[in-house]
Amino acid sequence: MLSGYISAVITPFKNNEVDLVAFEKYISYLINSGISGIVVCGSTGESLSLSFEEKVKLLKIAFEINNGKTKIIGGIIDSSTNNCLELMKKTEKYVDNFLCICPFYVKPSQQQIYEHFKRLSENTSKGIIIYNNPQRVGTDIGFDTFQKLCAIKNIVAIKECSNILSRFSLWRKDVKEEFSFLSGNDDTACAALAMGANGIISVTANIAPTLSSKMYKAFFQNSIEKFCILRDILAPLHELMFAEPSPAPLKYALSRAGLIANELRNPLSQISPDLQKKIDNFMEKQEIT
Repeated sequence: MLSGYISAVITPFKNNEVDLVAFEKYISYLINSGISGIVVCGSTGESLSLSFEEKVKLLKIAFEINNGKTKIIGGIIDSSTNNCLELMKKTEKYVDNFLCICPFYVKPSQQQIYEHFKRLSENTSKGIIIYNNPQRVGTDIGFDTFQKLCAIKNIVAIKECSNILSRFSLWRKDVKEEFSFLSGNDDTACAALAMGANGIISVTANIAPTLSSKMYKAFFQNSIEKFCILRDILAPLHELMFAEPSPAPLKYALSRAGLIANELRNPLSQISPDLQKKIDNFMEKQEIT
């Protein structure tokens, strides 16, 4: 079962090229922090700006650096079922699971959503995490569709970003015991855990992996006082990481920590000077890594 804090990692760039040296350093930093897993080439990794070849290379490098230490999840962020299958086939040997988004822009019907994920599942031996993010893709996976998808053997988890927290409790009915419910929203992560989430796929955990992992452990060890302290430390950081379009705030924070260059691919761009100052002030006052 997937659980714990999983980092949705960025893709470092230098002069508009993928910075593989920085990527290796950054991935090693996350793996050694005790994080539960990493998502490579997901939304936070600016997947839509990456070429097919870049995605394959990044997943291969992550696999080689990881050497079995933590879970590697390959982001499959595409609206074409055939394109998804092509990337999955090319990278299957490098990942433990695939995180597959509900097709965006095309606004598929519930039956089309089901057929899309069913076809993906039939063409891989790896576990598939359904990525439900209606605010980004324009379509919400319904309960009936979710139940049908859960019946498929290698659909093993959902990353739920709808902000309907009751789903973490109500959608558990009739799903297989080993199925994982993962929150994709840092700002409501603590509430999601209280509602029954098994883990978090997180942006904040990239810059604060140790604190995030400690908070998660404190919750499940019933160390409520410690959990509350860590929750309150991380809460303003969640807000800062999404004050402007993600992953720009995270990339600034990671560049300030000396891990990557502060560079994005258009249409994304660097954060405002005002937000830079706020992140600077937070990082100066708080040891977060």
